[in-house]
Amino acid sequence: MNIIFIFFIAPLAFIVEYLTGYLRYKSHPLNIIGLIAVFLKKKFYKLSTGIISGIFFNVATIISVSILFLFSGLLIYLLSDVLFYIFCVYILSSFLSSGGLKHEALKIYKMLKTDDINGARENLSSLAGRDNKNLNPSEISRAVVESVSENTGDGIGSVMFYFIVGLLMGYTASFNCSIEIQHEKVAAAIFLGLLSAVIYKTVNLLDSIVGYKNEEYEKFGKFSARLDDVLNFIPFRITALFMILSTLILSITLNKYNAKDAVLSFIKFRKNHPSPNGGQLESVTAGALNIKLGGVNYYGGVESRRPVIGFENYKNPNAEDIIETVKIMELSSVIIAVFYTAVLIIIYNRIA
Repeated sequence: MNIIFIFFIAPLAFIVEYLTGYLRYKSHPLNIIGLIAVFLKKKFYKLSTGIISGIFFNVATIISVSILFLFSGLLIYLLSDVLFYIFCVYILSSFLSSGGLKHEALKIYKMLKTDDINGARENLSSLAGRDNKNLNPSEISRAVVESVSENTGDGIGSVMFYFIVGLLMGYTASFNCSIEIQHEKVAAAIFLGLLSAVIYKTVNLLDSIVGYKNEEYEKFGKFSARLDDVLNFIPFRITALFMILSTLILSITLNKYNAKDAVLSFIKFRKNHPSPNGGQLESVTAGALNIKLGGVNYYGGVESRRPVIGFENYKNPNAEDIIETVKIMELSSVIIAVFYTAVLIIIYNRIA
C-alpha cells in the first residue's frame, strides 16, 4: 500500500459522500452503530437510570463498536490491499455529511417554495429533533439553517479532525516500533485514524440517542452529552474559522454574504447556545446572512428557550437562507478537506 493513499483518502471520502450522501440503507455504518447502541442502552438502562450506568453504557458501546471495526478492517486488509483501500474510503465517507445535508436541506427548501408546509414539517425530522407540528415557514427555515450550521461541525469538521489526529498518531508511532515495511506503516496509520473517527462518531451518536435534558435521560445521558461537548470543543472552533473564511470568499465572489458581520456575530453571540459548541457555528451563519437564530423550541412538548443569536436589526430566516447556508457548508467542506490534507502532507514531510 503506497504512502500516496494517505493523502487521497480524505478528498476521496468527501467526493464519495457528496455524490452518495442522499442514499439511505439499513447496513449503513451509522445504522449498525445505532443498533449496537440501542441494544446496550436497553440493557444498562434496566440496571440503572443513573449517571454511573450511563458511563458504563458509553464505555461498553465504544468498545463494542471499536472491536467490530478493527475485526472487519483487519480481515479486509488480510484479504486485499485494494479492498482495504475501498473499505477505508467507505467508512470515512459514511461519517461525513455534506452531501446528505445538502440533499435534506434542499428537499425542505423545495417544499417551502411550493407551499407544502406539512411536507416540510414532516421532512424536518431528518435534520432537527424539535417538535415540528406547528412550525411556520420561518421557523422551519430557522431549524434547517441551525441544523446545517451545527452539522458542518459534527458531520464534517470534527470527523476530519479526529481522523487526521489519529492517522498522524498512528504513522508517528510506526516509526517508534518494529514496523519497517512501508505499506504496513500506512495501514497502521489509517487504522488508527479511522478508529479515532469511529470513536468520535460513536460518541456523537450516543449523544443524539440519550443526551437529552428530560426526565428519562437527565442522569443516564448526562455523560454522553458532556463527552460529546468535550470532543467537539476544539474542532468546532476550528470549523467556525473555516466557515468565516468561506463567508469571506463567498462575499467576494457572490457579493451576497456579510463577512464582517459573520466575525462580529461570532465574537458577540457564539456563547448564546445551550451547548458550549453549537453557538460557535450558528453565530457565524447568523452574521453572514444577517438573520436571527435561536429563540423558542419545543422538544416532546416541553418549551426550550435559547438566547437569540444575531443583532437586533437582523431579519427572521426564510427559505432562501437555506440555500445560502448550504453554500457556506459546501465551501467549508472543501476548505476542511484541503486544510487537513495539507496538514497531513506537511507533517509527513517533517517526520518521514
